[in-house]
Amino acid sequence: MIKPRYVLAAGLAAGLMFAFANLASAQGAALEGREVRASDGAVVGTIAKVIAGADGRPLQVLVQPKGARPTGPRSLPYKALSADGDRFVIPLSKAEFDSMPAVNLAVK
Repeated sequence: MIKPRYVLAAGLAAGLMFAFANLASAQGAALEGREVRASDGAVVGTIAKVIAGADGRPLQVLVQPKGARPTGPRSLPYKALSADGDRFVIPLSKAEFDSMPAVNLAVK
């Protein structure tokens, strides 16, 4: 026979997992579209997508470059971003960011 406290504990665990997944999704959505600047102050682009780990925490961000010849997004570790008001700053210059390879998002 299943004890009521085990049913209650399982229900609470499932509820917390669901709430955490929704929070992680909302966290990623809140970051998308935010401006990203280089360490030299130049605008490098905007956050196009947030990639979360199994625990729901952001791991990587895809930054869509701005400029005359925009190319594919660049992948940066989430930990590299520093909040500066409603935008983020990365520890790279614009030239360093521009020299990074673009991420190919096409499904093979």
